[in-house]
Amino acid sequence: MPNYHYAPTRKGNREFWTRQVQAYHLSGLSQKEFCQKNDLIYSSFGYWKRRLESSAKTEGIEFVEIDAAAISDNSAAVTR
Repeated sequence: MPNYHYAPTRKGNREFWTRQVQAYHLSGLSQKEFCQKNDLIYSSFGYWKRRLESSAKTEGIEFVEIDAAAISDNSAAVTR
């Protein structure tokens, strides 16, 4: 059974799902696997992923996949 640990505010929900989508992109898992592993509702994750990626495109932000194994501890942080 999914764990309902979402924030009670819209802003909190957006921040929560933004972190989840970012973690998904770094995970290398399929959406289904990521949701199962993190106790997320698959349809909710898909909704927020589409919503965030759509709004990111209109704001000129793009999610990109990176190879987490290629990142060393000494890597500089990526900022906007």
